[in-house]
Amino acid sequence: MNLLRFFFLLIPTFFLAQISYEGKIGNYPVEMVLNVEENSTNGVYMYSKYNQPISVIGKLEDKNLVLFESEGKIKTGKFVFENFEGLKEEYFGTWTNLKTKTQLDVHLKKKENQKSFLQAESTKQFYFRGIQEDEQSYLLIINKKDNQIFQRMKMEECGFDGIYDVSVDDYNFDGYEDFPSCTQSYAGPNTSKTYFLFDSKKNQFFASDFYGTSLEFDSQKKEIIETNQCCAGASIIKNIYKVEKNQMKLVKAHCYKWNDELQKHVESKPKDCE
Repeated sequence: MNLLRFFFLLIPTFFLAQISYEGKIGNYPVEMVLNVEENSTNGVYMYSKYNQPISVIGKLEDKNLVLFESEGKIKTGKFVFENFEGLKEEYFGTWTNLKTKTQLDVHLKKKENQKSFLQAESTKQFYFRGIQEDEQSYLLIINKKDNQIFQRMKMEECGFDGIYDVSVDDYNFDGYEDFPSCTQSYAGPNTSKTYFLFDSKKNQFFASDFYGTSLEFDSQKKEIIETNQCCAGASIIKNIYKVEKNQMKLVKAHCYKWNDELQKHVESKPKDCE
């Protein structure tokens, strides 16, 4: 079983990297995490009453920080913080419902605990929070319905420095939402993640034995596609897997080698990519 570790890093940028706030939109208590940089800003906020993370994205415009939330491609909400300056303890602004044009005042204050970060993605039942306590890092999986901790997972082998380090999908095609984390980067475009699957019988998440680089998941065919590029793209391995009892089973292997004469990749025998 794979174990991970979440390290919370504050990396200096134009203003700040990742800061957590708490406050109110109108009379509604909220928390917000912002990553503010010179040319772009992203973040996530959540109403305490609903426990549903909402992503925001925007940028600085003439010293004003403007953020939008969306449903699909349609912008539904807008934050404006005038005369925004980095590293302040509190901010005042407005939030506007772009459908109804309702506008509410916003007051955010920097949280004392900067070692607890809300994640932008969530399942239908749970949201996620990374925390650091006594030099140990944990992922809290929290029930949206009652805001109680459903599962506390100790993480020990991986860096964690953003609000998008947990994503959600059904990775073993069993009808239950799972999540990966701990993205590792290698030479070229190759990456890997640790996949946490939901065990419906034990009613808990567990670190799976899924392995490989740059995995993609085809929910229609219920296949996992692994892509591994080597030698500056001179060779590409594409392996196809099925999932059996939460294990990846290889069903087809492909090898593609670069052909200088044809100026494209040509399929070869799998052993040629070994």
